[in-house]
Amino acid sequence: RPEDIGRLFQRVKAEFGTLDIFVSNARPELPAFYQAPMDIPLEHWDAAFDSQAKAFLLGVREAARLMPDGGRVVALTYAAGSRTGGLQPWVGMGSAKAALESLVRYFAVALAKRRITVNAVSPGWTEDSVLSSLPPEAQSLIRNWHARGWTPMGRLGTPADIGNVLALLCQEEAEWITGQVIYADGGASLMNPEVPPEIQLG
Repeated sequence: RPEDIGRLFQRVKAEFGTLDIFVSNARPELPAFYQAPMDIPLEHWDAAFDSQAKAFLLGVREAARLMPDGGRVVALTYAAGSRTGGLQPWVGMGSAKAALESLVRYFAVALAKRRITVNAVSPGWTEDSVLSSLPPEAQSLIRNWHARGWTPMGRLGTPADIGNVLALLCQEEAEWITGQVIYADGGASLMNPEVPPEIQLG
C-alpha cells in the first residue's frame, strides 16, 4: 500500500538520513496472482501490478529523494515471463514485470543527470521460495529440464548467484550501466525454444 511504502522510507530517513542503494524485490505469494488470463480475477491482477509496477514507481520516487548523486536502484524481474505467453498462469505477474521493466528505462533517463543508475536483474529459475511454492511434481520437472541442458550451465541458480549480480551493479565501477535488464540465468535465455537442448548443445 502507498502509505506503507511512505512509512518505510520515513523510517529509513529517521534512522539513516540517506539511502545509497534501493533494491526492489517485493511480490505477493503465488496463490495471490497465479491464474490463467481467462480466469484471473481483477483483484489478483491488481495484486500483481500493485506489488511490481506501482510499488516500484512509488519506491523509486521515495528512494531518489534520500539518495545522494551516484546512487543505485535495482529491480528484480523475470523477463522470460514478460516477453512470452506460454506459462499461462503467470499472466498477471508477467504483465506487471513488463510494466516494471518499462519503468526501469524511464527512471534511468529521469535520474541520469544525478548519476543514479536504474537497472533490473532477471534471474532464471532459482532454488528459492517461488520454486518451492510449486507442487513437488512441477519442481522435479523444472530441475530435470534445466539439468538436461535448457540451462547450458546444467543447474538452477541460487540466491547467491543473483545477489552477486546485484552487488556488481551497485559498485562504483558500474556507473555507466543504466536502463538495462541483466539476465542472470546460466545461459537459459540464449536457448532456442524450437529445438531440443540435446541438439543445441551438440
